Amino acid sequence: MTQTLSCDVLVVGGGPAGCAAAYWSAQQGRDVLLIERSSHPRERACGDALTPVAVGELIAMGCDPLVARWHLHRGLRITAHGQSLEVLWPQDAQWPSYGAVVRRPRLDALMFARAQAAGARTLTGTEVTAPLISDGHLRGCHGFARQSSDGGCGELTALARYVVIADGPRSSFGRALGTVRTRTYAQGLAMRAYYPTPRHAEPWIESVFALTDSGGEQLPGYGWVFPVGDGTANVGIGLLSHHYGNEAISLEGLFEQWTQQIPDRWEIDADGPGSPPVGGRLPMGGSVRPRSGPNWVVVGDAAGSVNPWNGDGIGPALATGRLAAEVIGHALDADDGLMLRGYETALASRWERYHHLGRLTTRALGRPGLMRKLTQLAIRSPRMGDLAMRVSTDLLQSRTGPLGSRGVYRAAAGMARLWRDRT
Repeated sequence: MTQTLSCDVLVVGGGPAGCAAAYWSAQQGRDVLLIERSSHPRERACGDALTPVAVGELIAMGCDPLVARWHLHRGLRITAHGQSLEVLWPQDAQWPSYGAVVRRPRLDALMFARAQAAGARTLTGTEVTAPLISDGHLRGCHGFARQSSDGGCGELTALARYVVIADGPRSSFGRALGTVRTRTYAQGLAMRAYYPTPRHAEPWIESVFALTDSGGEQLPGYGWVFPVGDGTANVGIGLLSHHYGNEAISLEGLFEQWTQQIPDRWEIDADGPGSPPVGGRLPMGGSVRPRSGPNWVVVGDAAGSVNPWNGDGIGPALATGRLAAEVIGHALDADDGLMLRGYETALASRWERYHHLGRLTTRALGRPGLMRKLTQLAIRSPRMGDLAMRVSTDLLQSRTGPLGSRGVYRAAAGMARLWRDRT
């Protein structure tokens, strides 16, 4: 027998983007159903570091890192060419002046609990198998509950007025509705593992630009060490998926190479990881289109919203989830599905220039020599290091004056085009 559920807002996927959409929709008093195929806690391939942007979004949801006692960091240490530069998070921003590091199982479980506390109904251990389409219109979804939170199991049908698609980078639900990743845009490739370290409570997260190919050419990516505060550090690499002439790169081989280059100050035994490395692909820079339909929107990794500068997916996931809830709320209030057109408009207003510049830059970074030149410039100048940190973590929006976002975007876009077009 098939169980049938009805709601105003159906959210497919219980990661950061889906939980944010469910939380903010429930806060508006909407009838929300959140379906997640896994059960919490669950592991995810993630760097675990939250920027001030992500922390600000979490605080707004009632997930305060100070209360949760997550490990806090005060800035970013940039390391390249044998030098390091420590850059504090902005003190003049609209966001908190600190970031946090928390393992994904803890983060996801807390966010899921916040969505429940706001009034969202939830189903875990429930696989969404296909969209429910009638007369050419999305009506909800079909699913199968293997081990749901309410103890039920078996087939189910969820009927909804609006659907939020938050099922991750592969997004089978979105693909069934016609969403497509633009393959000319670079993807991120990432791999991480946890290593014991006595420096687990360091107040800095560190990005090390030391990834090279077999010819010694610096690759467009970086290694990281993010102290978790629990006796370990999250150690990983992030790399762009195409290099414009560079050789094919084995992510596993590059990760092993990187672990032999971890700065000595972390006192990490490269041969003693506390967990096996795991990796994944990151659709970046708004690479998925369309991101909305007559009664559905796509958020987070499913929308390709990962930051193209640094591979951060949590901040954009939280922000797009919140934005989706706002737009759907307007549509419900007006009883007008055409209001969902505002979602694409809002995404463009908030991220289009940033993503456009990111795409230009990722294309340019594949040119031999550019990555090395840029890291040399950033590491030798505190002013340039601060600007690089602000750009890469999407904190430019807090700046005004000649170094405000508009001026920087124009100047950087021109430079990126010049380097991209050089032969």
